Amino acid sequence: MKLIIVRSGSALLFSEFGTRHVQVGDVVLLAAQTLCGAEPEGSVTTTTIYLDRDYLIDQVFWQYAAQFCDRHNARDFFEARYSTPAQIVRIGEDRAAHLMPWLDELASLRLDGPQPEQFLRAQALLSQCSTSLLLS
Repeated sequence: MKLIIVRSGSALLFSEFGTRHVQVGDVVLLAAQTLCGAEPEGSVTTTTIYLDRDYLIDQVFWQYAAQFCDRHNARDFFEARYSTPAQIVRIGEDRAAHLMPWLDELASLRLDGPQPEQFLRAQALLSQCSTSLLLS
């Protein structure tokens, strides 16, 4: 799965849903092997995170375990909520601004390539971002 967070500016996005306008506070959710393109309207800044679908289901399950009987319930919830291969979720500018420090730190950890001593911090940041985005 690919998560594209629009951090500044706007663009026209082309995907399975046709052409849509995206702007700050929008998150584009794309299933694996879903084609997507964009045409910036002036300047646009995005952060893209590639995540394994099973990883996301595990994140949802463990963060909200009290709401699910087992991992299969979390998978069913995930599949019902994110059944189409291309979606735009409007989280709003305030929520996007809340995510920016996590996204910045996550990106900075990757500058020198994967470092084993940074794994736990990257895992925590990724968990915070993905769960916050997917359950908004």
